[in-house]
Amino acid sequence: MTFISPWLAISGAAAMALPILIHLFLRRRQKPIEWAAMELLRRAVQQSQRARRVERWILLVLRCLVLLLIGLAIARPATVTAISMSQPVALAVVLDDSVASRTAASATAPGQTAFEAARTACIESIRALPGGSLVHVFTTSGTIEHTSEAVQPDRAVAMLGALEPTYEPSRARQAVDRADDALRRMAMPGRIILASSFSRGAIDTEAQVLPATKATLEIRDVGSDDTGTAAIASMVQRTLGPQSSGSITVDVVVTRPSHDQARRSVPVTVTDVQTDRAAVTDAVFIDGSMRAVATVTLAVDPAVTEHAWMATIPADRQPADDLRTAMISTVSADPVLILDRERLDVDEGSSAQWIERALEPIAGMGLPHRRMDPSDVRPGSLKGSTSIIICRPELLDAAGWAECTSTCESGALVVIVPPTDETFVEWQVPCAALLGAGVTIRRDHVDHDPPRRLEPQQPTSPITQLIASELTELVAPIEVNRSVVIEGPSTVLSPVLVMDDGAPMMVLSTRGRGVIAMLATAPVPSWSTLATKPIFVPLVQETIRQGEVLLDAGGSVTIGLGRLPEGTTELRPIRGSTDPGTTLIVDPSGMIVGDDAKPGIMQRVAAQGASPGSLRSASLVALNVDPAACDPQRNDPARLTAWLNQTLTTPTGNVTATSTTRSSTTASVWLLLAAAVVVLAETLLGRMFSVPEPKTT
Repeated sequence: MTFISPWLAISGAAAMALPILIHLFLRRRQKPIEWAAMELLRRAVQQSQRARRVERWILLVLRCLVLLLIGLAIARPATVTAISMSQPVALAVVLDDSVASRTAASATAPGQTAFEAARTACIESIRALPGGSLVHVFTTSGTIEHTSEAVQPDRAVAMLGALEPTYEPSRARQAVDRADDALRRMAMPGRIILASSFSRGAIDTEAQVLPATKATLEIRDVGSDDTGTAAIASMVQRTLGPQSSGSITVDVVVTRPSHDQARRSVPVTVTDVQTDRAAVTDAVFIDGSMRAVATVTLAVDPAVTEHAWMATIPADRQPADDLRTAMISTVSADPVLILDRERLDVDEGSSAQWIERALEPIAGMGLPHRRMDPSDVRPGSLKGSTSIIICRPELLDAAGWAECTSTCESGALVVIVPPTDETFVEWQVPCAALLGAGVTIRRDHVDHDPPRRLEPQQPTSPITQLIASELTELVAPIEVNRSVVIEGPSTVLSPVLVMDDGAPMMVLSTRGRGVIAMLATAPVPSWSTLATKPIFVPLVQETIRQGEVLLDAGGSVTIGLGRLPEGTTELRPIRGSTDPGTTLIVDPSGMIVGDDAKPGIMQRVAAQGASPGSLRSASLVALNVDPAACDPQRNDPARLTAWLNQTLTTPTGNVTATSTTRSSTTASVWLLLAAAVVVLAETLLGRMFSVPEPKTT
């Protein structure tokens, strides 16, 4: 038996001295005064003195015991599995093979990656096993369990030698759980070895806590080196302003560790995979900055609507995040569909008319669009539409709402504007259902007198990211006279624009592969001044452009996390890290089978006759790593200790061997219960031993 916090146990033991010191301090040395008349009383007191002394010592012992038990309980007793060095054991090796393990190891293992150093540590532990031992092999990503049953040490070493790091995120906690379950089924004593760099990418100390294990857990910390690293965090199409049909501009965001404070330039190469056109520019980090942006423009064929681009930076100590691919569609490929019924009796103009002016402020320049009567929306009628603006939601019937919902889930942008006419049709319920679970739209609109203004500091939103620097000035002149109340959980709705009372004026949500945006006020003068102010044109155009950029249509998939569109059976690499001759198999759920997925541009192969699963599902797919899973920065030692939860660390050579005990929560509970019993006994005995008060007559 040991303790997770031994100093607390020592403190509890030291606290026992407090009652004794108090007892000694309060003892009064009385000077006896002889008084013949009290001689008989003195003799009576002396006769009971021995019994009283015993009672006081009993109470003192109980009070000391209470402090000791509480201290031991807080110190968290833990059990240590004693394993003889000559006794056969069942060893479970948990090797970190996630994308984070591709970073360079620390100075203790020069010339090796973290994966290679961790594998070496595991092999050394296996070869040091006593005769008769058996081994299980587990990894933290991809196929976690590599041995269905324990194998001989030589075979385990061969299996480890054949393993390579994947491009998937780490699932260390799940791997340790699986290893512990495997050892619980074996009769011989168990040991688990977890070998990792324990970087932020490998271990998420914010979201996980390492579980208590029945077997003895040992940590092999091989360290990592994050000096001089940079990572491509994203590549996003720049859509602000009029768009040329003959070129595309992208922003490539490059990040670096926080401790790297010097000014630095990182060359970024962006290549159009189909045409092999390339451009190089620098991402410049200013002093102390962790983020830099490189803007690149490439000429494209206007007739091609699907473009595959690849961004690279020079290889560094973490090469996995030095390449990023993206599928970029020509935004104006499909006209924006506006659901509205033509009206001639609206003097101020309808919402659809104002929106059409914003989409195409100058004839022939802007976003093409077309109209459809809401009553004509039936199954299949929205096929081919990627951006839909619903200006008359009260005219959609149940079949129309079902088609809009299905189209959105398949990968379309839906923008909703509240109706300007009084109506008794319950459009609010299906509209709220489209926005997401828990969302409500109040039936009656709210009139504002005086008109509402917008907050100067608006929330960060992907819709307004390109006009964020001017947003404070753009929202200043807007007045809202009337609005509908949209309410919903923050996990479903994200605000795009908010009014000065905190109520949202525009919200963003997702459904399936689609994106939904809704205005709380109609863009007509009687509802607000929005349509007549300078913000309206960029807001409408950015809603369409950035909304389409946000669409998860299978164009970009995160390795190990993202799912491919329904019906995809294979992926064939075109360019990237994967060998062109390799074919990746996709299971019916859309996940890639095996651990061979690498960043790059892939050709999507669908089953014959299968549904495409997405209106925007591309024939090409961009596979990328999760940037957070590549983070080579070291975890904060305090957070890592809390994550390990029950470890006692002692350095041994090139690695840190952590002999981990299993925390006994049950023992702490029993100690606290025992302390409560002692307190109760002390209270009862104290009352029993106290001198009774004289009875009054």
